[in-house]
This record gives sequence, C-alpha cells and structure tokens, in this order.
Amino acid sequence: MLAFITSKTFWTIQTKKNLRELLLNKHLLELYDTASPFEAMVDTCIYIAVNKDKKSNYNIKFSDGKKSLSRPEIYNVSSQLFKESLNSTIFLPNNKNLQVYDLYNKKVTELYNNWWGKISDSKRVKKNNTELEKYRSNLKQGDLTLLGMLAEGGVGLQTGNNGKFIGVLKGTKIAERIKVTRIKKFNEAIKKYSIKEYKSIEGKPELEVREIFDNLKEEYGRDILGQGFLFKIIDKNEIADVDKLTKNEKENGVSIGKKAFVPYDKGDREGNRWYLETPYYINWSKENVTFLKSNSGKKGKGMPVFRNPQFYFREGFCWSDIHTVLIKCRLKNKSIHDVKSMSLFSISIKIPEFFIICILNSSFISKYSHNFINATSSFQINDARRLPIIIPSEEQLSIFKNIFGKAVKIKKEQFSDINNKKKETIVKKLEVIQNELDNEVEKLYGLRE
Repeated sequence: MLAFITSKTFWTIQTKKNLRELLLNKHLLELYDTASPFEAMVDTCIYIAVNKDKKSNYNIKFSDGKKSLSRPEIYNVSSQLFKESLNSTIFLPNNKNLQVYDLYNKKVTELYNNWWGKISDSKRVKKNNTELEKYRSNLKQGDLTLLGMLAEGGVGLQTGNNGKFIGVLKGTKIAERIKVTRIKKFNEAIKKYSIKEYKSIEGKPELEVREIFDNLKEEYGRDILGQGFLFKIIDKNEIADVDKLTKNEKENGVSIGKKAFVPYDKGDREGNRWYLETPYYINWSKENVTFLKSNSGKKGKGMPVFRNPQFYFREGFCWSDIHTVLIKCRLKNKSIHDVKSMSLFSISIKIPEFFIICILNSSFISKYSHNFINATSSFQINDARRLPIIIPSEEQLSIFKNIFGKAVKIKKEQFSDINNKKKETIVKKLEVIQNELDNEVEKLYGLRE
C-alpha cells in the first residue's frame, strides 16, 4: 500500500496518462484534493493505492478539501468514471462536472480517438488537409467537434537574442520603463567589464544608444545586459504598413532604406483578453531575416529557431501560455508571433476567429480545460486543440459577434486611457460583457435554457 502527497498536476496532463492508468488499474482506495495547503505554486493531493490488479470496477473515495481540509466534501465514485474519461483524466466528480461529462465525454473521446493522429501538430494538419476539409464541409448547426479540426497553427519565432531584433514603441509604458532601466543596465555593464570607450548614454540620440548597446553585445556577448533585455525604443515612422508589404518582403525581409519594423506578438504578461495593442516590433530587414533563417536550430548562444513561417502575418487568435484558471484569449493581428504567444488560425468559414475567441474567453470552456484537459497554469496549443466546439447557427454567430465587438471596443477605450482615469468603469463594463458571454455559451452547450 502506498500513501503519497504529491502535486495534483498528474490528474490531467497528457504526459502523465500512463501514471493515471496504472493507479486506476490497481486499487486506488482514496483521492484527497488538498488544494494548496503549503507555500507552493501548485495544488496538491493525497492518494492511497494498493498494489493489487483490479479487473472489475470498484469505488474510490474522493475527498474534496479545497474549502476545508478537516471537513472535506466526500464523493464515492466508480473507477469506471475516470477510466472512461478522455486520457483517463481525474476530475472533481461534483454535479456540474458530471453533467458536462455526461454531455460531452463520449463524443469528445470518439473524436479524439479518430482524429488526434491527424491534427496533433501543424504538419499533420497540412498532410491531412483534404480529409479535414471534407469533414468540415459536412458540419452543420449543433454538431460537436474539436478546435483542432477547425484551426491550424503552431509555435512561432524564437530569436535567441531579443535585444538585437526587438524594439518597443515610443510612448508606451514599457518604453518609458526601458528609458530608466537601460541606463542602469549600461552603468552596471561598463563597471563590471571595465569598459572605457563608452562613458554614458544619457541624453544621446536613440540611434546612437542602439549602436552602443549593439556593439556591447557584439563584443562582450549576448547576455552582457541580461538575457532577453530589450533596449531599443522605436518611433512610429520606423514601422512598416503590413498590408502594403509584398509577399517577398513578408517571407524574406524588407530592403535597406524602407521602414522595417513590423508588429511582434510576444505574449502578454498583463493577461489582456479580447484585444491588445502590442508595444513590441521586430526589425524585419533582409539582413535580419536571412540571419534568422540561415542560423535556425544551430547550437550556441543567440541562435534562433525560425518556426512555422507560413503563419506569420496572418490574423487569428492567441493567448499567453501561462494563465490562471481563466484562459485569456485575444485577437491576433497581422504580426510575427513568438514562442510565448500561443497562436491558432481558423480554417473554417463556418467558424470565424471572433467566435472562437468568445468561446475560449468563457468561464465554461476555461473550467472545462482546467477539469478535463490541463489543470496546470500552462495552456498550450495542443491543449486548445482538444477543446469541444459546437457549430453555431447564424443567429448564435450574430450574438457572439455583437459580444466580441462590444468587448473589443471597451479594450480599445482602455488602451486610450493612458492615466487609468476610467479603470473602474472599464472593469465594470467588461464584467457585464463576461456575464452576457457566459450566459450565451452555457445556452450553446446545453447547460442553461
């Protein structure tokens, strides 16, 4: 008999499926959700198991101690419940979760077993495009499918040296912070390395500051200022109009003398939903793009990984990989995206991006993901591909388009409110939108009349 206190992450994540199956095929006597009783980042649990093969189903005592460790809510559930869940996922068997399980587990499992090998990465989606397109064309209102059947995408660019390539737009909060921090970084570097040729960067023109910092990194190594430190502050007149770039410029970079900076989506620590005005831009010059391509995947510091360029400059939807229970999804504008911006792109005319963003921003789908797909703080592209999506009617699409439009309008109002004078009002407006969204999503998924 074993009794362990462990993290709770093994309940859901795909890589621990073998462990779940092992425990369930032995005699799992008890599961105790202890939530977070320690000063730790992850929730914990206790499980008690006997090393005895159980061919038939048996009852498991499931204790939910999130509200009270000493007085937990207790459920007696059949091992069959977890054995038959997708990937043998373990979840809290309360009434709401059992309702969702009864409605969707069988169908989602069937879809996963039939299609996952064809949609689990961008290469497979491309290879099986003809079959997938035929499947999508036969979908009708009310049908259930997986998000991975409706969207394509993949992890983006990893520059290996963000300071060299990435700039921050002048006038943004991050740019104002960089003005201060780069002086401190510069002073620390010249003192640490006893650098004589540069005395100060205060008061110098922006282009001269960039040249000094680039020279320091070239001579003393990428990490002289700290790995990933951004120091370039760019002006609006340096930014290219993405819609006017040629196909060749998008693929191979912009010629010298032209505006070369293009929007760069590198995730969002603040967790903006619906819409984001990115402050980041990447220098998409021919020289830089040639370097990124020719050195992709090479060993050594500062070497890039040039991933999935077929998705660059496409409009879609994205989210930051680290989150709380709530997924924070937003419109992805035409930009380059990096490894921290999880990005997908709708390939079904029946399912536009605004609809998927609405579904991902709903409380229902966030809780579904947390309970049945991945209960950790990381939400990756392959997690999103497994989400259940219901094909909406034209009327339902119109409702969600209206919700999305109102939410984006409020977010744009927030970005224009530089001094946060309207912060409380904006928060309340977004709460109203969230309640409206949650109500409509639960109707769509048959959880509310």
